[in-house]
Amino acid sequence: MGVGIDIKEALEEVGVAYTILRESGDIVGEYGLLEASSQTTKPLTLEHFRKSMIPHDTQIIAGDIVRFDIIDETYLATNVIPELFENAVAHYDAVFYKCNVTSGELMRPSGETWDDPMDQYHKATEWEAIQSGCNAMQVASLYGNDLETDQELALLGLKKDEVLIPHSVGAQVMDRWQPASGEYYQVSVIETRRYPNIDVLLVEEDRR
Repeated sequence: MGVGIDIKEALEEVGVAYTILRESGDIVGEYGLLEASSQTTKPLTLEHFRKSMIPHDTQIIAGDIVRFDIIDETYLATNVIPELFENAVAHYDAVFYKCNVTSGELMRPSGETWDDPMDQYHKATEWEAIQSGCNAMQVASLYGNDLETDQELALLGLKKDEVLIPHSVGAQVMDRWQPASGEYYQVSVIETRRYPNIDVLLVEEDRR
């Protein structure tokens, strides 16, 4: 535990402050290091993929949204891995994906209504807002389809048309995802086991 305390004190001296954003209340007072991966060279990957050393008693868990205030950037914690020394946790190594969506909205079908009361053949889907102001990482708008086969993309394990979002948001198949006003995607598949506490939404253009 002594090593963990020493590292925590060093992080408070040379690291940067961050805020853990939770519905139950934001958590402040922690410091960590934030750096790009040395294994990447593509500008977009360098911009959106971060490694971090955080203290032994951190409250961050995978699936948390973390904001680094000094640079005004928000990240999704995908992995939080303990570094052990002398039978204790010395610190944690974390992996963060930058949220390129910070005000997304998740909606769910709640029924249908007639577009025109006089037209009995065309119905419009009604939508219920499940959660707004969502922080997420959407790959299609970040990388673009032309980079789908880039070998460096394997470092992230991502494909096009995917949205990484905290499991706590509660997304379901057939939901509508709106990363920005007027931009609609249908949730076609949800992968829950790729990252702890994170849902990977496979989305496609929503024409409903």
